[in-house]
Amino acid sequence: MLFIKKLWKCYCDWLDELGFSIEHKRSCVPLSERAQKAVKDVQSK
Repeated sequence: MLFIKKLWKCYCDWLDELGFSIEHKRSCVPLSERAQKAVKDVQSK
């Protein structure tokens, strides 16, 4: 499980470096309604 967590963190860091983060909204994939709700919940905290 630790391997998966480290791999996921590296992947997320790589996406942040490229600018593909929620804050920049540069992803070409539309968010599902469930994902949009999760993003709003995180941003409101």
